[in-house]
Amino acid sequence: MPKAVRVSLPILLVAAVYCGGAPAELLGPGSEGIAGLIWTAAVLAAGTANVANAYTDRADGAPRRLAFWGMVLKLCFIPFYLLVLVGGFLLSIGLAVVPGLIFAVPVMLFMLFMIGYGLLLITSSYGFAAASRARSRGLLDRSTATVLTVAHAVPVVDVVAAIVLYAMARRTDSVSGSCFEGRTA
Repeated sequence: MPKAVRVSLPILLVAAVYCGGAPAELLGPGSEGIAGLIWTAAVLAAGTANVANAYTDRADGAPRRLAFWGMVLKLCFIPFYLLVLVGGFLLSIGLAVVPGLIFAVPVMLFMLFMIGYGLLLITSSYGFAAASRARSRGLLDRSTATVLTVAHAVPVVDVVAAIVLYAMARRTDSVSGSCFEGRTA
């Protein structure tokens, strides 16, 4: 895959998550319903492209590069997760106050959890692939790769795992003396 595409796909995912529904606002008043559909479609398309990017990158510098993009994406989405957490909490309080809507609270919280966890798995695809590539190339032992892979599937712990994986990939890169394209991106 060309380098420009490899670099632009994670940026496209961040743009899709943070402003994917914005084009619907150009349609004018009454387009609020379609904004959610456009956002979902944009995130799914960008997420699918990123998962494909992560699993097809088999170049020399793949473990370090994949770990880098996994870490960057995890750090970029911290504000989104905080917004979902705070927004979900406030919405659940608002829905619980209205007597007839108290039954909507679990449904709404489940939907927010699924959106957040789906995005977590999409961004974790870089960490899964990096740990797998590093293990197959002898840069990580089996137990470390397994722990890092499992940690990428646990909310909050995934951010720490992404940072640790990148630090390990960078350290083994500098110890082995190989260049891995000389850059992280």
